[in-house]
Amino acid sequence: MMKPTIRTACALGLIFAPLWGCTGSDEPRDLPEQAQSPAPVEESQPVPPAPPVLETFDAAPQLSLFARLGDYRPEEGDEIALPFWRTYQEHLVKTSGVVRRQETGDRAYSFRSIRGIDSVGFFSPLAVEPATSYRVSFRIRTDLPEGGRAGVGVVEYDQFLWVGEQYTRTLDKRHRTGLHQGVTLTGKSDWEHQSFVFTTSPRTRMIHLTLFREGTPDRQPVLVDDIRIERESAELQSQSKAMERRKPGAQQNPPRHREQPDPAL
Repeated sequence: MMKPTIRTACALGLIFAPLWGCTGSDEPRDLPEQAQSPAPVEESQPVPPAPPVLETFDAAPQLSLFARLGDYRPEEGDEIALPFWRTYQEHLVKTSGVVRRQETGDRAYSFRSIRGIDSVGFFSPLAVEPATSYRVSFRIRTDLPEGGRAGVGVVEYDQFLWVGEQYTRTLDKRHRTGLHQGVTLTGKSDWEHQSFVFTTSPRTRMIHLTLFREGTPDRQPVLVDDIRIERESAELQSQSKAMERRKPGAQQNPPRHREQPDPAL
């Protein structure tokens, strides 16, 4: 039975607090002897999740996963596109989640395409260091039709934004600093191990680690497991940077997707 791990953002400053144990301090500050009443309590800022992270889906969640449909969430006040987007978001969440693998008993994350939308998936916000190399590795199982694609990528932003929902075009344009295509698969793969290395820009402070399913829709799920993200060693960082400089078109524009979903599920 599926057990969705999507967490609704009920308060911007504390959306990750239940998962990461981040709470405001309830201890009073030190007071001078002559003070007649306690000083106001200072609440600490939540500590954002950051690498190293290993998500096996077998125990307590290590990644907070939020639904992603197309390139952007429609802008607030869009009375036509936003209700459609909300409907599709609810459908994606209901049909995705942690499932048990029959062959091993291990758990994995399952999601699938939706007719009428070219790209769906989930993203997990993580705090990162600027100008630093990270390695992302994972195992994935796919059975994609012709024209279907799936994989894992990274989007960079200039600060950690406590927003537990897909970004609008306006917000994305204001804060995005980079994009890494990561790994894109087609056809069939049976729990293949995949990995890629990316280097953040000098302005980057946060990434969205993104699981995606694009192209021709069908009902076959994409299964992902053992997602690991960790900082590369100094030696490996130097090698990665040298390879990136030699690679033409290392940072490409993202594929374009339909931004207003078809009303028919």
